[in-house]
Amino acid sequence: MTKIDETLELKVAELVRQTHEAKIPVMVIFEGVAAAGKSRLSNELLLALDAKYTHFYATKTPSEKDLRMPFLFPYWKNLPKHGDLTLYFRSWYANLIDYKHHNLKPEIFKDHHVLLSEIKGFEKMLLDDGYRIIKFNVVVDEKKRQEHIQQTKENPLTRWKAQEFEKAIPADIYLDEMDVLMKETKDIAPWHTINYTERGQAVNDMYETIIKELEQALKDKKKKEDKKEVDGKFTDHFETDLFEDTEDEMSKDDYKELLPELQQRMRELQYALYERKIPMILVYEGMDAAGKGGNIKRVRESLDPTGYEVNAISAPTETELSYHYLWRFATQIPRTGHIEIFDRSWYGRVLVERVEGFASTEEWQRAYEEINNFEKSLTLEGAIVIKFFLVLDKEEQLTRFEERQNTPEKQWKITDEDWRNREKWDIYLEASEDMIKKTSKENAPWVIVPANNKKAARIKALRTIIERCEERLWGVKRY
Repeated sequence: MTKIDETLELKVAELVRQTHEAKIPVMVIFEGVAAAGKSRLSNELLLALDAKYTHFYATKTPSEKDLRMPFLFPYWKNLPKHGDLTLYFRSWYANLIDYKHHNLKPEIFKDHHVLLSEIKGFEKMLLDDGYRIIKFNVVVDEKKRQEHIQQTKENPLTRWKAQEFEKAIPADIYLDEMDVLMKETKDIAPWHTINYTERGQAVNDMYETIIKELEQALKDKKKKEDKKEVDGKFTDHFETDLFEDTEDEMSKDDYKELLPELQQRMRELQYALYERKIPMILVYEGMDAAGKGGNIKRVRESLDPTGYEVNAISAPTETELSYHYLWRFATQIPRTGHIEIFDRSWYGRVLVERVEGFASTEEWQRAYEEINNFEKSLTLEGAIVIKFFLVLDKEEQLTRFEERQNTPEKQWKITDEDWRNREKWDIYLEASEDMIKKTSKENAPWVIVPANNKKAARIKALRTIIERCEERLWGVKRY
């Protein structure tokens, strides 16, 4: 009988303190058939670590409520912040097997293995951001497993757990599925197999693996910091014609006639989306003073307030900065049938953070792919994603700035930062063009909205939303 090596346990605890101080987020996954020993290994590890920055999340078969959110939503919600460690008792892998075995969301996922691409993108994105993902596949001798199940059944205090084992996916199906998933994902973050037939050896194997992984994580962090570069990579004398069309005509009379009609249609479509359980995400970006707030107000003016929410995005808080930059958006994604409106969005990473040097060169350059994958996962789940970029010319912006400054009830809208941003007009244009060219995809295209005429911009946005909804709901195209 192998004894648990206390020096290994102490070494793990010390390394987790070091990763905490180094702000390295750690994710430890335990997968394996029911009664393989996952809970015992999990408990050994949890007891060895400081509870202040250690968390536990157990994946269960999704409930009806869970299925109203995207596949990866529980894991976004339970990401460790920088410096913390989260232990996952079953994970997105078991979740995928549940989806497939129980044929969950069949109207959306004709082939549930499409979720594998989401898993790969999710892990790669986190690893690129400095997360450490340690994946354990726990196996056990079948005779030993059955003994464990029998002991659990015979103990009145653990009988409930034996009932859960009976509801679990059959071992042969789980093992076949996991074999495929491990082969497909081993090159992203490797799998480590632990045999729990002999407890002491299993615990020591777990500790030794975690020690190697965390020591490497600390080395990787130092290398990354030594190589860190902050450069927006802007072009001297940049020119573009992408934003030249800033004017659409719209008379006051036409506006007054069209607006209530379109708003009424928006309300009807909101109910249709709710009935069909289709989520919609509206993203507003654009130049300062382009009228994003006013545009959003006209979109939501006639909507049922119980079915939508507006997220006005400002600079990230200290808490938000301690997570992956997409975390604060991924945790605000609407459930099925609801609408979420973002007044500025995740595109801050490739706009203001690139321009102002808040993101490293490597961070904003890889963000295009991360954002494309993020939006693809939303549309795979059935969401309608519409992205507006409102443009106005430099002269019109100056007029609006001066009006705000000279009108007492509007002065709150203008800040010193707005004036500073205006001085960086050309580099904001370049960042905006790069963003649109690299992230306008068929599933989530950009709509450039001329915004010198606020009324015309509002009508264009409303018509675009209505067209996309009608096309999705009934295959109709009006405008």
